[in-house]
Amino acid sequence: LEIVPAFLRSSGFKFLHPVEFATDGVYLCGLAHYPKDMEETISQAMAAVARALTVLSLESLEAAGKISYVNEARCSGCETCVTVCAYNAITIDEARSVAVINEAVCKGCGACAATCRGSAIRLHGFEDQQILQMLKVI
Repeated sequence: LEIVPAFLRSSGFKFLHPVEFATDGVYLCGLAHYPKDMEETISQAMAAVARALTVLSLESLEAAGKISYVNEARCSGCETCVTVCAYNAITIDEARSVAVINEAVCKGCGACAATCRGSAIRLHGFEDQQILQMLKVI
């Protein structure tokens, strides 16, 4: 398999989406990424701007449909979900001692729902009845 030269760093290692971050709408470039020379820094800055402009030029944005939600009556505020969320989409409301999900940041990966001991966090579109129906079809 031949690697396209545009996707090779000067070190020879390949990279894809070099300016994108795990969180949508956040772009990384220049020395914030890693130490690099001026030419690569400017190229990355231009790529980050171009990537941001593709989002900013849209009339509207659509959030992902499969995101997690919290049943506050079942949530104990144990913070297990906060620990496993790779996108930092979950915080704990100290006043109510419950998890709060930032829907704009949540990717719907389900890690929080899988680790919630009290089944307080669920994933839209993956309720027990829906999963059982899917299994019946299989």
